[in-house]
Parts: sequence; C-alpha cells; structure tokens
Amino acid sequence: MRTKYLTIILIILITLIFSLNTMALAAESLRIDFIDVGQADSILIQLPNKEKMLIDGGNNEDGDLIVKYLTKLKINKLDYLVATHPHEDHIGGLDNIINNFKVNKVYMPKISHTSQTFRDLLIAIKEKGLKISIAKAGVSLIDKGDVQVRIIGPVKEDYKELNNYSAIVKINFNDTSFLFTGDAEAEVEEELVTSKIDLAADLLKIGHHGSSSSTTLAFLEKVNPQYGVISVGKDNKYGHPTKFTLEKLNRTGVEVYRTDQLGTIIAISDGQKITFNHKAPFISTTKISNNKLPLTISNLNLKDEIVLITNNGSEDINISNWKLLSLRGKQEFIFPQGTIIKAGESLKVVSGRNASKGKGQIIWTKSYIWNNNGDAAQLYDLKGNLIAEYY
Repeated sequence: MRTKYLTIILIILITLIFSLNTMALAAESLRIDFIDVGQADSILIQLPNKEKMLIDGGNNEDGDLIVKYLTKLKINKLDYLVATHPHEDHIGGLDNIINNFKVNKVYMPKISHTSQTFRDLLIAIKEKGLKISIAKAGVSLIDKGDVQVRIIGPVKEDYKELNNYSAIVKINFNDTSFLFTGDAEAEVEEELVTSKIDLAADLLKIGHHGSSSSTTLAFLEKVNPQYGVISVGKDNKYGHPTKFTLEKLNRTGVEVYRTDQLGTIIAISDGQKITFNHKAPFISTTKISNNKLPLTISNLNLKDEIVLITNNGSEDINISNWKLLSLRGKQEFIFPQGTIIKAGESLKVVSGRNASKGKGQIIWTKSYIWNNNGDAAQLYDLKGNLIAEYY
C-alpha cells in the first residue's frame, strides 16, 4: 500500500515539474533594446533561447556607453555580433565591446574601409582570436523550434554605395517577426521586393536613420510593419528622419518610435504580441482633400521615369493646366491645353533621355526628374487641390 502511495506521489511530482517547465518555456520572450546612441545604431537582442546578439555599436564615443549598458543588464557574453557595414556610426564602439566581452561569432559583409575606425575593429577581432563570418543573403544563424534568425542581405557584392552592403537581419519568433536593415537604400530594397524572400515583419528598424534614401513605398508595403523604430540623433545635421519618410510611414499606418524623442526603446515579444517601454505614439491620418474625381496615380517607375495616371471613372477628364509634382526635387510639370484622359484609360508622363511621344504618352522633359533613391508624385488641379498622389 505504501509503495502504491509513493508511486502516486512520484507521478504527481513529475507532472508538477513538467508543468512548471512548460510554464517556464511559455514565459520565455524576445527582447530588443534600441540603445539611444544618438545619430547612430546599436541594437541588443536577447533571444528566447537565452543567446545574445548585438547589431552595430554606435559611434566611437559610444563604446563606453554600450559597455555600461550591457554590464548593467548583467550580460558578459555576446553569442553573435553583427557589424552591418563599415561606417563609423555603426561600428565605432565595436572594438571597445569586443575588448570587454566574450564574443562567440562576428558577422560582417564582404567589404572593407580605409578608416581608422575600421582598422581598430579588425585589430580587436584579431587580438581576441576571432574569425569573421561573411554576412550575406542566405546565411542562417538560428533555426530551432520557434526561433529563426537569418541574414537576408546584402544580396550582391558589387554595390557602389557602402550603405547597400548592410547586413540585413530577419528574426521570427512564433507569430512575431522583426527586420533590421542597417543603412540599406532603395537599390537593395528593390532587390528584396522582387526576390522570393519573405519580408513580412511586425517591427521594422527603419533604414538609414529615416533618410529619404531608404524605406521606399514598395518595400514598406511588402514588409507591412505595424511598428517602426528609428534610431536617430536629436537635431542632427542631416535632417533625419525626413518628412518624406515620415509621411510614408504615417500614410501606411505604422506606429513610429524614435530614439531622439523617447531615448532607448525596448520592444518585448511573447511570441504573440509586441509591447514597448513607451506609450504608442499618436498617429495622424492625412487625407487627400477635395478628391471627388476618379483619378489616381496608379504607378511611378523611378528607374524608367514613367508616371501612370489612370481615369477610373465613366467620363473623360480634362486635366489641361493641372500640375504634376516631383516631391523630392520640387519639379513641376504643367499639362498642356487639351490634355484629356478618357474614361477607363491611362496617361503616361515620361521623362529622361529616352522619353518619346506615343499613344497615351506625353513627354515631361528629356532631363531626369525622379530620384531613384526614393521619390513621390502628386497631382493638383487648377485650384491647387491635391487630387492624387503616389508614395
């Protein structure tokens, strides 16, 4: 009888221990600290499997700040260190961090730089006996259970802009996902959009500190984030984040958190939802005014310099003397007298060296108008009402 009771008690204890372990697993979370390093990037990621990752290390003077930040969190080891690209505002403090913590793996894109900051980083890596793993599309860091960490960029090895070599990291944790883009610009974003890579993410680290060179509309629509975080310095000389980028984020309903306004931003995921250490920012909704006409700018091809204006209505619309505006360059095109877009049809406005007349096609200029690093078009009627736009 006693043996029977002992067996029952043992079963209960085993069940209780299993339940407690299950609860502990359920309580695991992913934490991301967007450390306030001013006009720079440094992101600490604490993964559900207890591993730690640091993406970038701010400017040279930020090294001590980041070391203190990690030490305060009782972190003494970094499992993964990612230097997105060799600009000083991303790798400046990494030599200090390598010298103060145990680092297991270092990931960097296959591109060098002549700066002393870059040399200091290489010296620190060498003196610690570390090897550099190449950060490029297709590299998998973690693929275990509910956590996947992959590098999805850079896609190529022959970019002209150093920013485009940025290591781009995608993290999935259960039903939540995160995308960290470094300073990757429009060229890379277009490559990713046209690739078969899954870009969807709940949280997007906005590229290049909110510069208009990044966060194209096509990329933003493909990622479709609920939250956007901008690491940026207060009153910086670059004008980051630009109104152009903020407008796109606003119009697509992205909740934007900025380090220049909030300081260090901490996002925590339980695998189902994401919470922040700051209240959600207010989002204003800007609507197109007086747009009762069925006209839309249905496409803007920056590379081929083509704007497509479509009449979705059942009646012809006369747009003589209306204005088409390039938002980045503030160039204006006034439609000539007699410009009519027939019901259900479209009008192409072309520019650039190869611009030519044709059916349903009108030349703006032989000069180049649209900025390939990101631009937007707006259409105004005779009274100056904003009728249509394309971001």
